[in-house]
Amino acid sequence: MYLGSNGVNPYKIVFCDIDGTLLDSKHRISGATRRKVQELERIGVPFILVSARMPSGIFPVQAELCIKAPIVCYSGGLILDGDHLPIMSAGIQSGTALSIKEYIDSQWSEICCSVYSCHDWIVDNASNFWVVQEQAITRSEPKELLFADYCAQDRQIHKLLCMGQPDTIYALNDDLASKYPDLAIYRSKDTYLEIMGGTASKSKAVRALCARYDVPVEHSVSFGDNFNDVDMLQTTGMSYAMGNAHEQVKKIAKRVTLDNDQEGVLAGLNQLLFNA
Repeated sequence: MYLGSNGVNPYKIVFCDIDGTLLDSKHRISGATRRKVQELERIGVPFILVSARMPSGIFPVQAELCIKAPIVCYSGGLILDGDHLPIMSAGIQSGTALSIKEYIDSQWSEICCSVYSCHDWIVDNASNFWVVQEQAITRSEPKELLFADYCAQDRQIHKLLCMGQPDTIYALNDDLASKYPDLAIYRSKDTYLEIMGGTASKSKAVRALCARYDVPVEHSVSFGDNFNDVDMLQTTGMSYAMGNAHEQVKKIAKRVTLDNDQEGVLAGLNQLLFNA
């Protein structure tokens, strides 16, 4: 394996979560972080945004960074190339997604459950508090439709998003994990539970994009803060948990950086040697 002049492994690709990681608590990117990402772009090191968000929730972040690279949506359920064309897609059959949503609606009425399919975000009520809040964060536009009607078109569903109070989300997580063991179910924050196809994962996306760029996985770096980042952090050659990450996530990552309000991604990047 080639080592840099200081004996340190040079890294060639970066995978970075968005919420709670790249963005601060006010959903901003610092100017210094943006300049560092652009510096990596100039030397040919792809900076890959990896998120549970839908594509339209990632595009503005990528545009703000002024970079062109693939993006990983729905925690690995959908990968788009630099021209926003699909590279890989792994979802839930519409009939299965409909049965899950009907179960949540009937047994967990305090939960707001919405559904995502590629560029569509389907909600029951666009005025719901949780929907309005998510729309403000991601700048994505919901479509108010009956999910049963949407499913009649036999679409692949990339994600169900459940939003609610932390105690309810924790209980719902346990309930769904036992009922649907073949699906990928993660808490992306205390008030959000993400449900994806069992074959969707950030780690698979990492491996697929490393192969696409012909970069050994050990030459990759990742940053994350939550449970849906764990498999990514375990896969890349170097991994950073944010200072604001859950303690379990910090124990899994190879290093812990500053929190997202202290430019933790920038601090981690500045510790490493990069080589395209």
